[in-house]
Amino acid sequence: MDRFPNKKMTRRQFIKGAAAATAIPFMEDKLPFYGTLAHAADEPDLVIAKDGTPAQLLQAAMAPLGGMGRFVKKGQRVVIKANIAWARTPDQACTNNPDLLYALVKMCYENGASRVAVWDHTCDSHQFAFIRSGLKEAGQKAGAEVLSGHGRNAYKQVEIPNGRKLKTAEVLRDILEADIFINFPIPKHHFATELTLGMKNLVGIVWDMEQLHKIDIHQCIADVNSLRKPDLVVMDAIKILTANGPKGPGKTESPREVIASTDIVAVDAYAAAFFKHPKTDKPFRPEEVRFVKHAYDMGLGQIDLKKVRVKKVSAT
Repeated sequence: MDRFPNKKMTRRQFIKGAAAATAIPFMEDKLPFYGTLAHAADEPDLVIAKDGTPAQLLQAAMAPLGGMGRFVKKGQRVVIKANIAWARTPDQACTNNPDLLYALVKMCYENGASRVAVWDHTCDSHQFAFIRSGLKEAGQKAGAEVLSGHGRNAYKQVEIPNGRKLKTAEVLRDILEADIFINFPIPKHHFATELTLGMKNLVGIVWDMEQLHKIDIHQCIADVNSLRKPDLVVMDAIKILTANGPKGPGKTESPREVIASTDIVAVDAYAAAFFKHPKTDKPFRPEEVRFVKHAYDMGLGQIDLKKVRVKKVSAT
């Protein structure tokens, strides 16, 4: 079977599938970390889709938010910030799931995007990372440009008006100029920041990534996220790296989830609980992740999941 099928889904099939996905709740409504998530029948802030193929998970996660058509309009230019930093295979969970990237790009085009560009500023050689991860092939088969930020001419020097410690930076020009900006992270363990979540994924839009570590990596992550908040966050939690991150190889787990939201802080607050705090051996609480707390303090989103309208759906 072709990994990236070209067969188009009819509008009727899409609507039928989306309705089914939103109608089937998880059998287990309790969460393994803290409190109970607030649910709302309409207009959720955050959607958690579980169990299904990558394409099914994306469709199920997007439908309650109004579908991709709420975000992407005809003729718009879309930029997706993926995580392609390392020359690892998909099974090692250091980079995004290729099938999910394919589905995300296709969904953007199906809703009228005139151009979709997938970017990352890789840590390993971009030629090796793009090929070994399978993400260049997946993105291009879906019609996207898959681009590397290894050349300084791709960046623009900008001020960060709300930055508390990072006041200026060279940032990928394409993200600044895109009509729609989608953050496409994968949760991972990280040796320097404990966790890589949605907000840390945007370190890869900055030319001098080492500068952020030298200043204050946690505050700089929040500062970068204040520059241009993503229009949409699609978190790839199908398979995650829980040890020896961010490059691995290391221990992996398979939550089999896709999380979609317009609130990057809420996404990270939820995803933090995939990991155990090394001192307590209990799931991270959102406020224990310093860049998440900094971003909340800056007003970039909601850290208290009891105040977030969450919808959980099954993709099958």
